[in-house]
Amino acid sequence: MHNFESVLINTKPYMTQKIIESANQCAIRLLDELPHKSNLSSNRVLLAYGGGKDSSYMVAYLRYIQAIIYKEHRDTFYLRISTNRHAGMSKAVMDNIHRVYSALEIYNDDYVECLLVDGMEIQEFQKDIPFPQAIRHRNRVDMLMNGHRFQADARSTFCNACNLSMINSFGIAASYKGGVDIIITGDSTKEQTAYIAWSRHLSNIFNIKRPKKRSGFSSFLETMNGVSQGYFRNLHGDNNIAPEHSVTFNLDRDPTFFNIYQNTEYSAGEHWELLTEFLQFNFDDLMFSFSESDCGNPNLMAHVRGLRAKSLQRKNYSDGIKEYVKFGLDIMRKKEFPEHLIDIMASRYIDEPTVQKQYCLSEKYAKDAFDVNTEQLICMIYSPFTERGKNLDLYIQQENPTLNAEKIHKLLRNGIDDSSQQRKIIETISGLSLASIRQCYNNTLVSNHLDKNKNSPLSHILRLDPHKDIIKVFDKNRGIYINEIISGR
Repeated sequence: MHNFESVLINTKPYMTQKIIESANQCAIRLLDELPHKSNLSSNRVLLAYGGGKDSSYMVAYLRYIQAIIYKEHRDTFYLRISTNRHAGMSKAVMDNIHRVYSALEIYNDDYVECLLVDGMEIQEFQKDIPFPQAIRHRNRVDMLMNGHRFQADARSTFCNACNLSMINSFGIAASYKGGVDIIITGDSTKEQTAYIAWSRHLSNIFNIKRPKKRSGFSSFLETMNGVSQGYFRNLHGDNNIAPEHSVTFNLDRDPTFFNIYQNTEYSAGEHWELLTEFLQFNFDDLMFSFSESDCGNPNLMAHVRGLRAKSLQRKNYSDGIKEYVKFGLDIMRKKEFPEHLIDIMASRYIDEPTVQKQYCLSEKYAKDAFDVNTEQLICMIYSPFTERGKNLDLYIQQENPTLNAEKIHKLLRNGIDDSSQQRKIIETISGLSLASIRQCYNNTLVSNHLDKNKNSPLSHILRLDPHKDIIKVFDKNRGIYINEIISGR
């Protein structure tokens, strides 16, 4: 069973002539790249779908191409769509995905399968499948441990582990049930170059040798498996690596990449009616943020920046929010977001009442997604236990004067399983176990300033991250302006 005729009839009225022509050109290019030309349906094509506005358009665009090819050849490629789920994706994202699939008549089509990846598990997509608590807990611990190493730097705290998880999801989806021949990407050449530079840089940092027995995408995945395990060993310790910290690289087929960016761009203004009227994509108050991805974490990044200004820097919450909002809106403009979407984001932080509303939304989101409260976020900002408690005295002085620094140092140094009140206190204020706090204690801080910490391989990651800027901030404790890296999505 297939629905290609109705897909063409129902989709075409919402597509501009420019998009239709580009889809026809892209179909010709894709046909040329498919390895099994005499039996088109034996070609398996993988598309990763994060649930955001851009990836929703990509699903519609590729589905239309699939239908074009069928109309011409009475056969077409088999499409596998895979969604990697994490704690930052709410039910609103799953509902958007469901509406997109329904509009494109993807359910019950023999030429399409929709998959959901949770950690190392893969299954058929259903919008109401509960998010596994074990994966939520893993995401929570990874986020907190990253935050306590990077002093709550936005990208490092919320994106590093997630990016590695996304790469693993590609491996899982590409290895599922016989594998795939082609992976669709919508990244521009510039973005692809940045990703390749990022992966090579990380492999050098963690001394990962290029695999000799594999080439192509399998080789890349195997390299990233080494990077991922090296990263999480550094973060959690040698004996605390979870299965989710690996990257799947054993593939039945070694797929090639097919770039549709040269045929169609992501400018949402070009396909607004398709997105909002036909696909019924809903811009959720929390999931839609400064990023092209539908995820609540960018709003939480802004919130943490505000908390940082209020706590560590002894300024106003709104000062930190202004820093992040300016940065976030600049990113949106660079990515050519429609002006009305930029205006929506700006309006959320336009005055004190709107900032307070976002504060409450972010506070609730932190609790719902990661089971983390404001006290624990502030603790993460100071990272008081990392690097032998380098920032502990400042944290105690400014945030928690009842703590006893000497007792905490003793507790974290001795390595004994302690059930004292001191242990309960530091576990409560950080949200981490004693074992994780000790791991931080024996590890180095990664500064979000421009001074280079050569003792930590993680210190190099911020320097190659393209989603960052350098701003001047006033350090009240030292009475001077300093250059600081701000990052985010």
